[in-house]
Amino acid sequence: MKARILLVCGAIASGGLISAAAAETEIGLFPGTISANVTLATDYAFRGISQTDEDPAIQGGFDYEVETGVLGTSAYLGIWASNLDFNDGDEASIEVDLYGGFTGEVAGIGWDVGFIYYAYPGAASSLDYDFWEVTTGLSYSPLDRVEVGVRYNYSPDYFGGSGAGHFVEGTMSVSVPLPEVLAGRGLGLSLDGSIGHQWIGNNDVFGTPNYLTWSIGASLSYKFLSLGVAYVDTDLSKSECFDRTGLCGARAIGTLTATF
Repeated sequence: MKARILLVCGAIASGGLISAAAAETEIGLFPGTISANVTLATDYAFRGISQTDEDPAIQGGFDYEVETGVLGTSAYLGIWASNLDFNDGDEASIEVDLYGGFTGEVAGIGWDVGFIYYAYPGAASSLDYDFWEVTTGLSYSPLDRVEVGVRYNYSPDYFGGSGAGHFVEGTMSVSVPLPEVLAGRGLGLSLDGSIGHQWIGNNDVFGTPNYLTWSIGASLSYKFLSLGVAYVDTDLSKSECFDRTGLCGARAIGTLTATF
């Protein structure tokens, strides 16, 4: 389950926990730009919970963005996918996210409003895995090389038919200055952190109580490649996590991302 906010750096699209800046390519016949990304990860954690039974993941997607010509706003659409393992008898082995929205900036504050549809091809309809969210985000740079953000996601019927879902998250990203000999060769280093809280309408159906999640990590980028590592955790005990599984516990996740 990847939540994508264009203007909030650092975390959990995210999906890959740490990603390189998108490399954009202009489209000859149409306005706007398109980019692609591929990530190899040691685990796929969504809001602190492993989606691959703590096994590796391969992920990737495409993004399209175009200026609307109205008050400096842009519109975007995208698709992203990852393998997964819910230990549900191989009902679901892939997740496909479709998303879109609008983004812009007012008085130095970036904003983003959009939607995400999470689909699980192959899963029985009775499992009610598919769901959608409305997502909003704000970002601001109070200091040079520092960006902070906040976002809110709402689903009227969260994963597995577990009722209304609300997720609030704060993020921070710091671009670390490097010696000129390294920066001049195109190397970049960033530190990223996030803290969020997930509320779930029907906790018994979902499998956990409402919970807190956080992450802290670093990424080293060079041209179109980014190598990252992050520590991810929740405040859920093993007894509170899906019938005493370890999917909600602390873990270190490594990622290698290429953007085109």
